[in-house]
Amino acid sequence: MRAPQRPLLATIVVLFAGGGLAGISTQAPTFPVPDQSAPIIDELVATQDFQRRVDEYVTVHRMLERSLPPLRPTRNMAEIHQNMRALATRMQTARANAKQGDIITPDVGRMFKRRIATCLSPEAWASVLAELDEDLEGKAVAPVMLRVNMTWPEGVQYGFLPPQLLFALPPLPPELQYRVIGRSLVLWDHHADVIVDFLPVAFFSTS
Repeated sequence: MRAPQRPLLATIVVLFAGGGLAGISTQAPTFPVPDQSAPIIDELVATQDFQRRVDEYVTVHRMLERSLPPLRPTRNMAEIHQNMRALATRMQTARANAKQGDIITPDVGRMFKRRIATCLSPEAWASVLAELDEDLEGKAVAPVMLRVNMTWPEGVQYGFLPPQLLFALPPLPPELQYRVIGRSLVLWDHHADVIVDFLPVAFFSTS
C-alpha cells in the first residue's frame, strides 16, 4: 500500500528547516510571458467558424440549384440571366431573415481586417481602391447602400482583386467569390448574383 503523500506546505517547512532550500536563489521572481499563441488560436477559431457557415450556405445553394432545370450550353445571355434570377429568388426566399454578420461574424470580421491590413501596404490599397472607385468609363461611382440578398449594384464594376488579398483570405467554394464595393469586402454568390454577406469598412481610406 502506497504511503500517504505529505502535504505540500509541510514538505516546504521540513526542507527549509533542514537546509534543503539553502541553494535556491533569492532573486526576484520572474513573471510569465504573455501567451503569444492566443492570436493564432483566435485566427484558427474564426477561420473554422467562417468555413462552417460558408459550408451551410453552399449546402442550401446546391440543393436549390439542383431543383432548377439544367442550363444547357448557350450563348444566349437572356437564358443565363433567367436561370440566375430563378436561383436568386429561391436563395432570397430561403434566407429571407439573413442579415449582415451572419456569415462574416464580428470575430471573422476582425480576422479579415487583420489579414487585409498585412497583405498590402496602405499606399498599395489606396491605389487599388481608387481604381475600383471608378466605373468602366473612368467616372466616379456613387456610394452604394449594401444589404444582404441584394443583387450586384448596377454601375459598379466587378473589379480586379489583388492576388495578395485572395491568398490572405480563407478559400471559397466555386459558387462564391470575394469582391469589393466601396470600402466593404463582399461575399458574392455569382451563380445567383446575390450578395451573401459583407464586411463594412474593411479597407484603408484613400483620403
